[in-house]
Amino acid sequence: MRLVLLMAWNEVIQLFRIRTVVLMLLGLPLLLIFLLGNALESDYKPVKLSIYAVGSDPLGDAAVKYLTSSSIEAYVSPRIRESEEEVREDLRTGRADYGIAVDQSGLHYYPGKFTERNMIVESNLKRFVADVNLRQSAAIVLPELSQEQISRSGESASSRELVQIGNLVARDSADFNNFSALQYYSVAYLIMFLLYSGMTGAISLSEERDKGTLLRLYAMPVSLNAMLFGKLMGVIFFAFIQAAIIVLFTKGIYGVDWGGNYGGIALICVLVSMATVCFAVILASFIRSRRAIDSIFSLLILVMTFLSGGMISDLGPTIRQLGKFTLNHWANEALRTMMAGGTWQDSWHFVAILSVITALLLGLSIVRFRKAVALA
Repeated sequence: MRLVLLMAWNEVIQLFRIRTVVLMLLGLPLLLIFLLGNALESDYKPVKLSIYAVGSDPLGDAAVKYLTSSSIEAYVSPRIRESEEEVREDLRTGRADYGIAVDQSGLHYYPGKFTERNMIVESNLKRFVADVNLRQSAAIVLPELSQEQISRSGESASSRELVQIGNLVARDSADFNNFSALQYYSVAYLIMFLLYSGMTGAISLSEERDKGTLLRLYAMPVSLNAMLFGKLMGVIFFAFIQAAIIVLFTKGIYGVDWGGNYGGIALICVLVSMATVCFAVILASFIRSRRAIDSIFSLLILVMTFLSGGMISDLGPTIRQLGKFTLNHWANEALRTMMAGGTWQDSWHFVAILSVITALLLGLSIVRFRKAVALA
């Protein structure tokens, strides 16, 4: 056992000394989570809107009332300013995404630099302008109608939501199934890069064969199985450290809420790490070329991540069903259940299926282990 632990520790040290490994398995997932999480998250936050309306102007009062009403609070976050210059200053400094000034001559628009956020504001403003035009037309054509009657008529005509704002990458809305974009991609890329960590085990076995290190290990007066098992155990230790860094970094720096079940998160990470190392042994037993192992393993990881929704949250029911045949799906569902505050009772079936997959891969890896370390 001492030899196994020494080999495992040595493997961890060797992996941390390789700069490309550290950058690819630690730096890249954190970068992807930051870029995708923040880029998509910004589309779902209410647009910061600066408003200036001339005092005692009916159009200005109506615009302010509409833009600060509860009916559009999910889309815009209004700020009342004292002058048109302040509106322009807010846009220049980034305190606002869009600006509006209302005076006797009408509405003056100050679009921001983000087209999507401009469209959100303008879609809601079109509804306001249409309502104002309707009132004015009704007052001209039917002067006997009171403003209250016109208002009731307008409310019945606009009772349905005419403007729907969302993103095609989300499921039916822009909330990634009630998770933020940062939470969603933190889980997806944590699992994806844990799988890449397991790939280093298959590459290591292949390199040991190619460089002739296995031949020297066979000649040593120690257990070859113990030494190789220690190397694979080191890959699992490295993956666990990688998971801990990603979870703690995203929680502390990005503010990702992982829930409170860190024991469950650790269990999922261990199961995924064991499963991917076992799969690495199985793959190395069939394929001898390091380059082929690298290509096939990478392709499988990308395909499984795609099918499980790790790149786009939902591509339809067919892809969703196919995703259930991937390791990523069950690990993602278990982690997101825990992230949402679920108990062991809520996530046990995901963990159970993940455990069964890991057990099957472990059994197959034991059967194929001798072939994986064979010299020819």
